[in-house]
Amino acid sequence: MELKSWKAWVVAAVALLLAFYSLGLLYEGFVSDHYSGVFTFPLVDKISAERAYGRLPATTPTAERAAAAQRLIEADPTNPESWTAVAYADWLAHGRLSAKGVEALDHSYAVSFFDRPGAVWRVDFALENWADMTPHIRQDALEEARVALKDPDLGPVMATHLKAIRSPEGRLAGLLLLSMNSKPVS
Repeated sequence: MELKSWKAWVVAAVALLLAFYSLGLLYEGFVSDHYSGVFTFPLVDKISAERAYGRLPATTPTAERAAAAQRLIEADPTNPESWTAVAYADWLAHGRLSAKGVEALDHSYAVSFFDRPGAVWRVDFALENWADMTPHIRQDALEEARVALKDPDLGPVMATHLKAIRSPEGRLAGLLLLSMNSKPVS
């Protein structure tokens, strides 16, 4: 009798621990406002990392935003928006893109030359920082803009953004791009 009772207590304890672990995963994944990663360590939960980054207010300290962007990279290094988040955090921290930010933007283009959900923002960001871009990134941004301009949904939005670039170098590139991709009047 003692052996059976002991086994039952072990099974009950394991079941209780697994239930606690499951509740912790549910809390981290769907309830918590901030990313903790206690129950998913050493892995990074992609959904939680994206939600935590998306909930960051505009007044978030740059170090906290950079850490949240780094979690996005660890969770999904094949997502171009994760890399643009790193570039944006770098831009916020320095007031311009440092070598790390330029490298992150380059990675975002290496992962996907056309990021439909983020194309307008990424091209706008590259043009606003045109002086800091490498020739390769400039070419990638121009190609993404050309593709977006041909898209029936993104085209008008992209054209509006290209006309509103504040950086002198980027404004020139944007206006040239618009003129080269405008439809001839019949």
